[in-house]
Amino acid sequence: MKMNFLSGNQDRSGGNHRLFTRSLLVVSLLLVFGLVFAWAVPTHASTIPTMSISSVVADKTVTIQTHDFPANQDFIVTMGPMGSRGINGIVVATTNSGVGGSFTVTYNIPPQLAGSQQIAIRMQTAHAYPFYAFNWFWNNTTGATGGVPPVTPPVGPIYTGIPTFTVCSVVQNSSVTIRGNNFPPNQAFTVTMGPFGTQGIGGYTIGTFNSGVGGAFTATFNIPPQLAGSYRIAIRMQTAHAYPFFAYNWFYNNTATVC
Repeated sequence: MKMNFLSGNQDRSGGNHRLFTRSLLVVSLLLVFGLVFAWAVPTHASTIPTMSISSVVADKTVTIQTHDFPANQDFIVTMGPMGSRGINGIVVATTNSGVGGSFTVTYNIPPQLAGSQQIAIRMQTAHAYPFYAFNWFWNNTTGATGGVPPVTPPVGPIYTGIPTFTVCSVVQNSSVTIRGNNFPPNQAFTVTMGPFGTQGIGGYTIGTFNSGVGGAFTATFNIPPQLAGSYRIAIRMQTAHAYPFFAYNWFYNNTATVC
């Protein structure tokens, strides 16, 4: 009987050859797909686009200055309430960034936001992973206004403090009494209340308070009927300047006295 001792090794050699061929094919396909994927994924600029507010004409226009914008990109411009970052806001324009970098552009404030104290603005491309920048501005006329003479600084001590106030007592659904501290003198503060978490921004206007000689004071304000039944309420005091003085706090809407 003749035995072929090489047949088993030959079979194994052929199997190894086929296995090596299949492995080489898989690696080649992975390399091809990797190259295609690397080519298909868009690359973003190494810098982050930002914008600053140059000037505002109340309820009409805002002029911005961009910085480090990518080139040849279409940015959708939206505006919305303060705190929204312009996300899902009102579309006001589409701007092409051209050569990119820095440029100045003016946009109309939409009528839906007329009268707003603060407005958010956003510029964003339509990519799945978009370029974007956002900011906000006070809806007050600022910046270059056609030859308005510069304001003469007041003579006397310069205020450098930070105004604050504490909540001293509450009559549920009726009133709140606060104690101010380190307020600037002779300033008219608009007092607003709103839901907890808003810091009183965009809240219900409940009065105006003049700080008089400044420093410390005690004042009582009515809780607006729209907030009756609220568990917690935010309260804010703010002047109407482009760069205002402001202070805010919050309180439980329960009858209590703490100071």
